[in-house]
Amino acid sequence: MRRTVAVVLVAFGVFFLALAPMSRMWLSTSLMKTPLDYYSQKVLSAEGATYFNIEDLELVENATLEATSTIRADVAASTDETVVWDQFTWVEDAETGFGITSNSRRAGHDRVTGEAVDCCDAMVNDESVSQSGQAWKFPFFPEKRDYDFFETTVGEVVPMEFQGVEEINGVETHRYVQEVEGAVVGERTLPRSVAGLEGEGDVTGDEVFSITRTYWIDTVTGSPLKISEDQNRVVVVDGQEVLTIFDAELVTDEETIQAAIETSEQGRTMLPLLRTTLPVACLVAGVGFVGVAVVLFVTGRSRVHHG
Repeated sequence: MRRTVAVVLVAFGVFFLALAPMSRMWLSTSLMKTPLDYYSQKVLSAEGATYFNIEDLELVENATLEATSTIRADVAASTDETVVWDQFTWVEDAETGFGITSNSRRAGHDRVTGEAVDCCDAMVNDESVSQSGQAWKFPFFPEKRDYDFFETTVGEVVPMEFQGVEEINGVETHRYVQEVEGAVVGERTLPRSVAGLEGEGDVTGDEVFSITRTYWIDTVTGSPLKISEDQNRVVVVDGQEVLTIFDAELVTDEETIQAAIETSEQGRTMLPLLRTTLPVACLVAGVGFVGVAVVLFVTGRSRVHHG
């Protein structure tokens, strides 16, 4: 009888010992993928902003802005390994409804790592752009280190530096910061009077772009729970700033933050369970069953020997 029980316990032990790495490597990995039908809409707002109204040719100061960014996955273009996202962002004066800027983006990225994949007619504002680095999100279980992150305005990878751990509405996040300072991204032709310069006619200057972008990233899913983009665009003529085109710090509003937290809640619950809790429990159970089986074998033999 002891031998039979011991054999059963060994079988259970082997089962749980096999399940431990399986739950970590297979079960959790199967869930660590960005959904192919992903859809989100994020709203960022800014107070005390400044922008140039191109229609009225006047500078608007102390404005309240609202930026709405919609991301929709292109299911048909996506694969089991790569998901393709289309993004459209619209920035307007919240008080007057005046449309200030709009931009679009399309790119494929790895469903696990979040790194851009060169495919799928990637573009920024209808121009073909090869993208690399992190596209929108970070890997599942992001590390406390710097990551290359694609900056769409300058069209190149700019590092996002890890700057600490913070809680956002009670959820632990990693804070990463990306900085671009004084990058020339184009030219602007303006009436000299608008640029505050003497004389008649137009003047052409460099459009200079700067941004401090901060992402608060969920430490499990790698998704941004909060975003801040402190942007500045000016026109520079002969080394002198002559006009501010845009100056605002856009920050994710509270409703969007809460929606992001709720969306990532299942991942925060299930993935640590499958990666850590369940494997450890299976390992302990497996060792325990085998240990009891060994004791039964040993004590059973001792009884037979003494008998």
